[in-house]
Amino acid sequence: MSVNLYTSKSIEVPFSIRISGIGGQGNVLLGTILSNALSNEGKWVIQTQSYGAQVRGGLTNCDVLFFNEPIDFPQARTFDIFFAMHDIGLKAHFKYLKNNGILFIDSSTCSEIPPTVKVITKKIVSVPLTQKSEELFGRQVFSNTMSLGLIAATTRIVDHESLKKSVIEHVPGKYLDQNLKALDEGYKLSDKIFELREDLKIPYSKGTNINFE
Repeated sequence: MSVNLYTSKSIEVPFSIRISGIGGQGNVLLGTILSNALSNEGKWVIQTQSYGAQVRGGLTNCDVLFFNEPIDFPQARTFDIFFAMHDIGLKAHFKYLKNNGILFIDSSTCSEIPPTVKVITKKIVSVPLTQKSEELFGRQVFSNTMSLGLIAATTRIVDHESLKKSVIEHVPGKYLDQNLKALDEGYKLSDKIFELREDLKIPYSKGTNINFE
């Protein structure tokens, strides 16, 4: 569907994140924790999720849009940040990464980066998160929270303390200590900084055609 917008002012384009993997990896929880932390810092936030035919093992993704101003549209077609939790998610969604966007990959579950990815961006952070979670905690499930630390440390989109508070709010007490440690470990994994810059955002102007899938 194509909508021709006639507005009295330009429409600000929010920052957008897609977290994609397979059912059972916890990408929706990851997006919920991140959304809550961003909201607590005063950002306007929209979170959506999509499930494939199989809830567990099928393709799933969680999108997070955030901005300093109200968000006019709840959907994004391209993303500033894309986190691939699994090969299935990487191959299905890498094409939606914006030019020069930031790509995070769990190299434990993604076998290879498609060659065309490097045409889209050179900002690639590939870390064996699932393997490191297994090594540090004896379980793979803490790779999710570890990835939050990695993404936050690399992009500076949200404060460390805000993420901690959000983890405390959304993670059951039985697993809280391990998740907080995993968050801290994720910060240690970042050796690059790719900040999102609001001054580079290009607003939609009056009369712009916007396509929605």
